[in-house]
Amino acid sequence: MAKLGKAMVRRKIYALALVLAFQSGSADAQSNMTVKGFPPELPVEIAGNQWFVFLDGDIDPDAPQRFERYVTQNQIPDRSVVYLNSPGGSLVAGMELGRLFRKYGFSTDIGRKSPFSAKRFDIDKGGCYSACAYAYLGGQFRYLNQGSRYGVHQFKSLQASDGVEGTAQVVSALAVEYIRSMDVDPDLFTLSAAASANGMHEIDKATLERLNVVNNGRTRPVWTIESTDGQLYLKGQRTTAESGINKFILYCEGRRAVLLAIFDALRRDTELMNMAAHSLLIDSQVYPMSADSKRIQNGLFNVVYKLSQKEIVALRKGENVGVAVQAAYDAPIFLGFEGMSIGSGKPKLIGMLNQCVR
Repeated sequence: MAKLGKAMVRRKIYALALVLAFQSGSADAQSNMTVKGFPPELPVEIAGNQWFVFLDGDIDPDAPQRFERYVTQNQIPDRSVVYLNSPGGSLVAGMELGRLFRKYGFSTDIGRKSPFSAKRFDIDKGGCYSACAYAYLGGQFRYLNQGSRYGVHQFKSLQASDGVEGTAQVVSALAVEYIRSMDVDPDLFTLSAAASANGMHEIDKATLERLNVVNNGRTRPVWTIESTDGQLYLKGQRTTAESGINKFILYCEGRRAVLLAIFDALRRDTELMNMAAHSLLIDSQVYPMSADSKRIQNGLFNVVYKLSQKEIVALRKGENVGVAVQAAYDAPIFLGFEGMSIGSGKPKLIGMLNQCVR
């Protein structure tokens, strides 16, 4: 019993150490984080049901609970946008906020509600620093309002004299694990570790995009080789703000390469089924195709194409792919998706095509 009691005490001390270690480097607290939401200003049929929610001030330990209570009480729907404007605070609470953003399917941006307008679209530039920079990563889609700033710095850790060994290493591991779980390059942590605890490293937008901190409404594609009923296929998948789920699937039928494209029908089922102009998009080139079959299933448009040799050659060389469905080839708009990066999936794509034409 005595050993158990000491172990419990050590765990409590260690937990307290982690909380302290995760505090922002901001020495002067401004105010606890406030939560204010704005529902759609136009009918749902026109503007959808997306809310704008503004979080301002220091991220205090109770901020996550306060935010979630506000979300549930107001039944704020997924795909709503959270605007952050904060100097930092508790990194533990910041990461909890980020996980809540992801749990509820929210996007994130940096900015603050204009005090001179009641309209929710009037947004001023803002700043998201320290712990806020971690909270921001929780958005499924992450944007950077023009003029807004994003900054990181080293977290404060306890000294050896505090009697807790390994705190910095544990905190570092937890922070990196969180960054990875949000599909962000862990080099972000390297940038924060390179800054002093009392300084701040503001990161430019180009770097934020390279690290996938800012994804501008598109998750990074994941390319996998999978199988069903003994049939191997290559699947590229991502999610975008404008067209929902995007899937680019290649498989073989005999010696023919077949493409199955799947994307959100956006409640335009009849319109999609009647559109006759179909195209394969590879980099900046458009390849007109004929649909072999098409259907709507669970709100997703599924369309199958048999690929020609010309299209296969283009796929082998291409870097980005997509599918466009239009009423006519000269129509100004299309449904579908474009710009899905093949990236590290290129060897898998070439391997699958080789299987079809061997």
